[in-house]
Amino acid sequence: MAAVRLSDVAQDAGVSLATASRVLNGSARVPGKAVAEKVEAAALRLGYVPNAQAQALARSRSGLIGLVVHDIADPYFATIAREVQQQVFASQAQVLLTQTDREIDTEVRALRSLIAQQVDALVLVGSHRYGTDSDASISALLGGFARNGGRVVGMGQSLGVGRTIVPDNAAAAHELATALVVGGHRRFAVVQGISGIPSAADRTGGFIAALTEAGIEPELSIDAGLTRDGGHLAAAQIQEHLASATTADDSPLCLFAPADVMALGALGELRRRGIDVPSQVSVAGFGGVPDAEDSNPSLTTVALPLHDMARRAVEWVLDLPAEGSRPDTEGSDTGHGDSARSTADQPTEVHVRGDVLLRESTTLTAAD
Repeated sequence: MAAVRLSDVAQDAGVSLATASRVLNGSARVPGKAVAEKVEAAALRLGYVPNAQAQALARSRSGLIGLVVHDIADPYFATIAREVQQQVFASQAQVLLTQTDREIDTEVRALRSLIAQQVDALVLVGSHRYGTDSDASISALLGGFARNGGRVVGMGQSLGVGRTIVPDNAAAAHELATALVVGGHRRFAVVQGISGIPSAADRTGGFIAALTEAGIEPELSIDAGLTRDGGHLAAAQIQEHLASATTADDSPLCLFAPADVMALGALGELRRRGIDVPSQVSVAGFGGVPDAEDSNPSLTTVALPLHDMARRAVEWVLDLPAEGSRPDTEGSDTGHGDSARSTADQPTEVHVRGDVLLRESTTLTAAD
């Protein structure tokens, strides 16, 4: 059976080929409602699907948004990706998703591929530092894309081009550590040594700074990856440390993992190893993924406004009017009363704050 052509739709609807094209390919010159409905009904009846390339030509844009994340298995990135997909789809655009596993070569290939597919915008989620030369090559690639009319949004760190949404990682981690100390915790294990991820360094730095102010030095420094498997490794190191510890203090050791996916991995592995959470080891994460609330015990964390961050990014890349509801921000953009403002009038960098959520994974009993 031959494929249905646009000319077939035009003939069935009793309109010219140009009119059918304007209706189905997204031209700004759309005919009257009655004519448009007749063309759409004919297309549905014949099973015609518009050609994406023809639509792009008619609109002078592809309607494609490139979304680059580190790891789609991480609920932090999955939550943001889902919200971006929903927001973009509601605007009659589509998302092309790719993950990099924090590999420089993978990220460069992904960006080149997305740009070659004529995406209108790129959203890069997650911070990284590959090294001076590598970061410069990515910046140059994004800069060329922007000069040719593409829009760029970074979520997690400044990319040197476009707009950026930056969580205040150090300040939030500092607040979390302070809350844990006030809650009675005195023994801490902190994940450090994560190279190439500035956000993780900021979180551990802020956490340790708060402990130092309280006169507390971390009892254990853990070197593990910022993944679920890294959480498993952290749990193994903690078990080994507890078995060899000579301290007379039997209060729970509190683990801080700078990402919820790692904290959840550690929590599960500790329980599998017969270590009770929170009476023997307490666990705190960072990010605020939905899984943290559903874990057993529920995970203490810093909850970032992930859905609002994703919505802001989509508004920027699609140049949509800003909604009245905004991420809680600092600086020149307060996030209130700007519903009529175009994104062109908004700042190029927005800082978002997270909320400390103390849950069961760090709750001390009266005996503790």
